[in-house]
Amino acid sequence: MLLELFIDNFVIIKRNHIFFEDGFNVLTGETGSGKTLILKAINLSLGSRADKDTIGKFSDKTIIEAVFEVTDEIKSMLEDIGISFDDNKLIITRNIGVKSSSLRINGRISNLTSLKDISSLLIDIYKQGDNNFFMNKSNYLDLIDAYSKDEKTIEIKEEIRDLYRRKEELIKKFEKLDLSDEEITRERDLINYQINEIEDIDIFNIDEEELDKEYQKLNNISEIITASNKAKEILDASDFDRVSVTKLLNEIISDLSPYISVDTKIEKIYTSLVDLSEQINDIYHDLDYYESSLEQDPERLYELDMINQTIFTLKRKYGSSLDDIRKYYEEIQKRISELSEIENIRNNIDKDVRELDNKMLALSEDLTKIRKEKSSILEKEINKAIKQLNIKNGKFKIDFDVKKDISPTGLDNVDFLICTNKGENLKSLSKTASGGEISRIMLAFKEVFSDADIVDTLIFDEIDTGISGRTAQVVGEKILDLSKKRQIIAISHLPQIASLANNHILIKKEDVEDLTISSTEKLAANNRVYEIARMIGGVDITSTTEKSAREMLEMAEDLRND
Repeated sequence: MLLELFIDNFVIIKRNHIFFEDGFNVLTGETGSGKTLILKAINLSLGSRADKDTIGKFSDKTIIEAVFEVTDEIKSMLEDIGISFDDNKLIITRNIGVKSSSLRINGRISNLTSLKDISSLLIDIYKQGDNNFFMNKSNYLDLIDAYSKDEKTIEIKEEIRDLYRRKEELIKKFEKLDLSDEEITRERDLINYQINEIEDIDIFNIDEEELDKEYQKLNNISEIITASNKAKEILDASDFDRVSVTKLLNEIISDLSPYISVDTKIEKIYTSLVDLSEQINDIYHDLDYYESSLEQDPERLYELDMINQTIFTLKRKYGSSLDDIRKYYEEIQKRISELSEIENIRNNIDKDVRELDNKMLALSEDLTKIRKEKSSILEKEINKAIKQLNIKNGKFKIDFDVKKDISPTGLDNVDFLICTNKGENLKSLSKTASGGEISRIMLAFKEVFSDADIVDTLIFDEIDTGISGRTAQVVGEKILDLSKKRQIIAISHLPQIASLANNHILIKKEDVEDLTISSTEKLAANNRVYEIARMIGGVDITSTTEKSAREMLEMAEDLRND
């Protein structure tokens, strides 16, 4: 539900903060007062592109901010695509400047593509002449399936989609095997070459880290021996005149020895030094033993170098790691087996595809039966709603046709057919010209499908154009009924419709110095009577039109409370 719309510096709107309510909201005002600008601002908050005339003359940027309260269902859907919530409020803010613009959804920077993806969950706008959801033939199957929701339809559709996905996978596999003898020979030769190349080294028993360690050791063995010798000389020099760690340590131990019985602290230090001397002696012998184990092995070094080069070549061709190469090796081994059994595999795939087709056919026929049962009820409901909207000769029909091939949605091609006058042939709703009658037909659709629709807010932009009198009253009452299930925002010029709203917003325009400014006002009591009277009689408001306005508002109050 749209709670608030904040508009700053938008065309001739200096600053407006509009508060919408649950139920039926109506926007009225004289021609050119700015009613269309409010709808444009809402569209901008839903992701439409701003043109060069968007920014007004009151500052250098335009701000449009819309605040929605979303249901738990829609909140969950939005969270699944990465939008975060503190509560159930969704705040969309567009900042449009001459040089740069920004868009934020719940405080986080976003983009128009993401906004457009979610806008269909927030508001459904119907403007006379628009090619809206109900005028798009591709939506009709989903509308029928969503009407009077049942678990059986959902289960069948999910099963058909799963079977169709499995069939596509089999067909892709079959296409890979749909080869001539020459192609089979050529591919087999290539795979055998790749297998032989990979098998040059034992890829399944190679530890690349250990291999690298061995290579580095053999490649640097002379340096390692030199470092070991240097370490031994420092620890215990072979030259008697040369100072070493062992010699210095022995001197310290000898100097402290006479005093160990005098002081326990000296005794502890002395003991630690003796232990250290033994450890250094052990280290010296470890180095000596390690050094004696080292030997040059140019043949092994060459072998390791060749293995490394082979691994580098294989990575360049078959994967960035040994794991990738192993995976690729397993895949081509499977492929070579497939090529040798290609005819049997193709026959098995063909058999499996036929089985899947038979299952999908049976499920699709069940789905068609359910859809036709729903459509029979739908036709009656929509025809009833059309006649209630004073289209006496209107007729609606759902036409079923069978597809050549089963698709993920089943076997059905569906079209909505309509005629509004006697003697006319039924025509596709998607190709029917716009007009006052089509506007009422759209209202009938919205009423019938309201329970299947998760969108909370419906906007009608002057769908009352071309109607008057009793028809206008009927349309208004139908919108009022719909507002008990959904939030309605209507732009209207008819008093019969405007009087039924529980929230009446007036759009007005005035000249301030050398600028024209459009603003809004929430109407109540006498101000609302005055506006309804203006809509009845025009600029000159008489006692008669004022009385009619009061009576109309009193009748509307009774209808709202009924």
